[in-house]
Amino acid sequence: MPYVTRNNVNVYYESFGEGLAIFFLHPWSTNRYIWANQLLDFSRKYRCIVSDHRGHGLSDKPAEGYAIGEMAADVVAILDDAGVERAVLVGNSIGAMIAMQTSLDAPERVIGNLILSSGTNLGAESPPEAAAAIEQDWRGFFSGLLSTAVSEKSKVERPEILNFMEGCFRVEDNFTEGVFFASLADPNGVFNWNISDRLKDITQPTLIIAGEEDGATTVAQNQFLADNIPHANIKIYSDVGHFCQLEKPTEFNDDLRSFVTKLSLEEKTVVKC
Repeated sequence: MPYVTRNNVNVYYESFGEGLAIFFLHPWSTNRYIWANQLLDFSRKYRCIVSDHRGHGLSDKPAEGYAIGEMAADVVAILDDAGVERAVLVGNSIGAMIAMQTSLDAPERVIGNLILSSGTNLGAESPPEAAAAIEQDWRGFFSGLLSTAVSEKSKVERPEILNFMEGCFRVEDNFTEGVFFASLADPNGVFNWNISDRLKDITQPTLIIAGEEDGATTVAQNQFLADNIPHANIKIYSDVGHFCQLEKPTEFNDDLRSFVTKLSLEEKTVVKC
């Protein structure tokens, strides 16, 4: 099982296929399995890399060190270990935050970004009562948040999606109370991370996909990213929440395929020059 070690933290990753590299970055509290559908599809033609972020899945769960910048540095370390010079980054939620931070910190390693249901400075929009609710019942609060992140249509037609998400959260060795609160407390962690004034510096081609019924990151938050990242386009999925790759996998895969195909052609042109 491949691990990369950085600053005494072991981060687990897997690699499948050959060709242009696509690095899939999962949401907070989940793990690499959320990308199973995409790995099966895209590894036939591309080099697909998937990891468990520090604090998740098979990766170490240190008591601190959950800044988005730390996780972006883990991505670069994995690319180095896998022998990959440049990759397309596909991130969902916190995974997209990590992709954007990697694009800023190591722009030469990023071909392009697919940002799925994300934002920046999320804590500023959280109601004051949220902090008290989290302290009182962190699992209950998070379970409620997950429920709002899946569309009503998906809950009825595809209940296995919410079951999967809640299952990730219930498994103690996948995501722990310590990781939850350490992430919240980090001044550059998931809810405190703010690159609003640096979005203009993300120069890679970027496709932003958001779900119309997402209760975790709103369409407005995703639109803010699209308005401020220079080479960004945005697409809104109807009847979908936070997890487009699960709720509308065929449409998502088609959009990702078109995006990667275009980037692949541009990458070949750059190499020729």
